[in-house]
Amino acid sequence: AKDLLNRDYKDFDMKGSKVGCGQLELATLDQVADIRDDLYKAMEEQKAAGGHHTILLMLTDVVKEGTELVVLSDDASVVEGAFDSKLEGNSMWIPGMMSRKKQTIPNMQKAFGC
Repeated sequence: AKDLLNRDYKDFDMKGSKVGCGQLELATLDQVADIRDDLYKAMEEQKAAGGHHTILLMLTDVVKEGTELVVLSDDASVVEGAFDSKLEGNSMWIPGMMSRKKQTIPNMQKAFGC
């Protein structure tokens, strides 16, 4: 799971807060259903080791054209505000979100006031 989290992963500095974001592009979210708990555990380990404010994992469904955003944060309301969406458990579905660079990170930067 740690390898999957880090396959396509970057850290960002948002006004002194460290935010990490990984992305997995999938044909269906079912592909990771069996390892979701392991992925979240890997996020927890990465957050603790790196001193992150937030770790995000984009599970991007290329068929449905959207992302299930898995969130681990010191303040989840910042993430909810960034995407105008509420977490259900530890994730939220965001239709149309496909790009970390063009969509996810700019929204997070705005939420952090960068």
